Amino acid sequence: MSSESDFTAEVDGELDDLAASPTDGLRSLDRQVLASPLVMRAIGGITIATAVLIWPDRTDRILVRLLGAALVWMAASTAWTAVRHRSLSMGQLVTTVASAAVGGYLIVDADQSRVTIGRLVGAMLIVVAIAAFFARRNDPESRPGAVRLMSAVVAGAVLLAFPTSVLTAITVGLAVGLIAISMIAIAAVLEGDTHEIDPEASMSDVALVWLNDRHKAADARQALYDKILFDGPDQRRRIVRFFTLMAFASIIASMGVVTDSTAVVIGAMLIAPLMTPLMAMAISLVMGWPNRLGLALSVALAGIVLAIGIGVLLGLIVPAVISTDTNTQIIARSTPTLLDLITALAAGAAGAYGLSRPDVSDSLPGVAIAISLVPPLSVVGIAYSQADWTAGNGALLLFMTNMVAILTMGGITFVLTGVTPLAVAYEGQRRVRTALTSVGLLALIVFGGLLLNGAQVASDALDESRLTNAVTEWLKNAPLHRLIDTDVEDDLVTVVVIGPTEGLADVDLLDAELTESFGRDITTDVRIVVEERITSSDD
Repeated sequence: MSSESDFTAEVDGELDDLAASPTDGLRSLDRQVLASPLVMRAIGGITIATAVLIWPDRTDRILVRLLGAALVWMAASTAWTAVRHRSLSMGQLVTTVASAAVGGYLIVDADQSRVTIGRLVGAMLIVVAIAAFFARRNDPESRPGAVRLMSAVVAGAVLLAFPTSVLTAITVGLAVGLIAISMIAIAAVLEGDTHEIDPEASMSDVALVWLNDRHKAADARQALYDKILFDGPDQRRRIVRFFTLMAFASIIASMGVVTDSTAVVIGAMLIAPLMTPLMAMAISLVMGWPNRLGLALSVALAGIVLAIGIGVLLGLIVPAVISTDTNTQIIARSTPTLLDLITALAAGAAGAYGLSRPDVSDSLPGVAIAISLVPPLSVVGIAYSQADWTAGNGALLLFMTNMVAILTMGGITFVLTGVTPLAVAYEGQRRVRTALTSVGLLALIVFGGLLLNGAQVASDALDESRLTNAVTEWLKNAPLHRLIDTDVEDDLVTVVVIGPTEGLADVDLLDAELTESFGRDITTDVRIVVEERITSSDD
């Protein structure tokens, strides 16, 4: 009896301890911490950024006013900090007054257009880049790098071409970044010694200190490096294994595309090893390892060429009819848009997180399916083998989108999870800055390509909608005819209807309606599938 009662008491004690510990932790929290200027700035930043993300109709006026509210909040928090600590420097005074003035102006007069602002900023970027190149071309030591200048020019060109879309994307990106920094700052205040945190420190400074203290142990980082880097004593074996799996995955993916089988394509995604060298590139970028970056890049490029080559070969020799216009696997991967970029960014972050956390490594097969690296390359090869350059280039753009997402979000996630200590990145900051600028240039090119492709997809969808509406209205005068198919290719419109040879409405009327609706000269080709009805008589 005594042993049973002792056991019961011991169990109850454990349960009491587990139930009481969270509450005790909450009670011990210094409530004044939540009222500090730093936390208030973070909460304000999260609130404004969330409003930007979830606002149902982010018009120009709304975005401008939200920007004005953010500037006013920054001015108010800076003034509050200065008043509480009775220390207001001239720099703080100028910043406070300027932020409040600009923010108030934007709130009161919110009629600025994103198109005007975007094109103005784009033109300024191009002019500044060109001026910097000519002003410093005789001073090699201070001259900006060619990659940085090219990045500025490309960014300016993308802004000039798509001001509204780019500014919207920048707004969303800044909002997400502000939420992340604000949450990290709050976490740093709650986890750290609150007396050692300067209330006047910016959220970014606090976030950097917090990240710098979160680096993983050396043995844990070395285990990850051994998993994804292509150096060490077993380098030859790992490279041979990579190309073996890459060949198998490319064959399976290509046959899945040829046979239009989703299940086979998914199987190829699960065994494709291409994410490993891309993750090796990501970690080499943020660590400042040029030699390892070059090796991982060489392996990745060789794998890419292998996958495209196998796709071309199988597309030429497989005894099957391949229609790039009707094959769903090709269609799904030949028209990427910004939605594919969002998916790729999330999958890239999930992949890096899974690699850096062994306890969640079971999720990596799902990441491989979500990010889809080898199937787009197979589509590139197969489309090229059928001389469909548009579909092949679209699939190549999709792969580039996925690759840029892995490099970007992989590097960021490695820093956030402590795989890449900030101190190491600071030591090689020049190499890191150059490498990241190159990735930024590639990202700008991909982003511009996605915008162009998305604009073309939207334009084609609009043309199809206009065509369908016009033909439907036109056929109201021909009740014996039914619409089968429509197609728009440049200025040629093809309409296929079924019905008798007589009684069709005037084609010139349809041509005039389409020319007016499309806003350009249209040539209309109407084709009739003859339908004759024969009924039996009871004679």
